[in-house]
Amino acid sequence: MFYFHKAFFILVLLQVNVANAEEKIAPVDPLSASNIMNMLMGLGLVLAIIFFMAWIVRRMGGMQVMGSQKIKLLGGMSLGAREKVVLVQIENKRLVLGVAQGQVNTLHVMDGDFDTDEKESVDSAAPFKEKFLQALSQTIKNKTAKK
Repeated sequence: MFYFHKAFFILVLLQVNVANAEEKIAPVDPLSASNIMNMLMGLGLVLAIIFFMAWIVRRMGGMQVMGSQKIKLLGGMSLGAREKVVLVQIENKRLVLGVAQGQVNTLHVMDGDFDTDEKESVDSAAPFKEKFLQALSQTIKNKTAKK
């Protein structure tokens, strides 16, 4: 009985293969004009979606949370291909951070009464060196005044 089912199954498979072989399917040229146009239209659609999403992200400010202005990047300087030093202000503290590949180290913490809206000390057009020296001198003044 088991052999009968096995033989019947093989016969059915052979019939299906013979039926498929008899059908003549016209070959499709993958480099035809219509196939190339379909491919280019799909590629154009994908690129349009990517550029549209990039435009939205840029308009939203890089996905920043609205109203979180407690952290300000005051300046930075590249030290090598993957290393840099940045000056960051967080409320009334300024941090000198060393940023390398995969890690951030605190190099110096400057406590003081820094005005967050102070335009003289945090001029965006001033070079980092001037900002850093000014913040460092202000920290030294604050520490000598406390003693």
